[in-house]
Order: sequence, then structure tokens, then C-alpha cells
Amino acid sequence: MAQEYKHFTATALIRNHSGEFLLHKHRKLNIWLPPGGHIEENEEPQDAVIREVLEETGLVCRVIDCAYPTTTKVVSNEHVCALPMPLAILKEFIPDKVNGDHWHIDMVYLCELVAPDETPYAEFDWIPFSELANLDIPDDLLQLASMVNESNLLK
Repeated sequence: MAQEYKHFTATALIRNHSGEFLLHKHRKLNIWLPPGGHIEENEEPQDAVIREVLEETGLVCRVIDCAYPTTTKVVSNEHVCALPMPLAILKEFIPDKVNGDHWHIDMVYLCELVAPDETPYAEFDWIPFSELANLDIPDDLLQLASMVNESNLLK
């Protein structure tokens, strides 16, 4: 069996109050994607996604905990800390001619902007949900956007 190489990543799915999603045309892959990137050594995934959003868009966001709505929750103490639950954890194949093909274990977080009226860097656009299917985007991104629209996770 061939060795699979895996990188841990964090992605932010951000929808504004108009129902638009924050995306950019990825320069290497030539497809539309949300902000995100690799988790650094000793970095927690929810911190990585906040850092990646700031680096890529110039915007500050916060993570929305997508934990299943049960009455009983894991309570943090001095030895255990419950981290916010991502919207999804995906294993994505990444063809890479430079560094070799590998997989991303991608924690996709639902996020909201701290200052929703601020403008992202020029390479990012707010795309209405109704236009997502017309773009060159991965099927899983369209499915995740549908999940967000169907949920009551955003106020």
C-alpha cells in the first residue's frame, strides 16, 4: 500500500447578512474557494482559521461552534478543553506536481466577521448563493454552502 501524506488545514466558510459567501479565485488551482490554509505546528485549528482569514482577506472573524445541539456538553476543566466544532471535516485530495500529491484533512469552520461592513482585499468577492453553481467550485463547497443556508447556525 502506498504511503498517503496528509496536511492539516482549516477553512472558513463566511456568509454575510445578504446571503453572500466570501470567495476568491485560487491562483494555482483556478477554482473559487473560501479563505483557509495550513495549520502551523502547535496551532489549534480554530486559531489557524482566524489567522488565515486575517492574512488572506484583511478581515477579523470569529468561529461559530457547530456542535450538535444537545443539552449535555463537554465541560472544560484544567485538563480538558472543548474546542469549537467545525461545520465539517473533509479529506481532500491535492494534486501537487511540485511537492507531490497529498491529502488535506480540512476542518471547515463556519465563521462570521467581527466588523461585517469592512471590505476584504480586492481578490475576494461576495458571491450570492444563487450564483455559486455557475462558478468553477468544488461540489463539496456548494454542499457546505447549502448546509449553512438550511441551518439556523447564523442569526
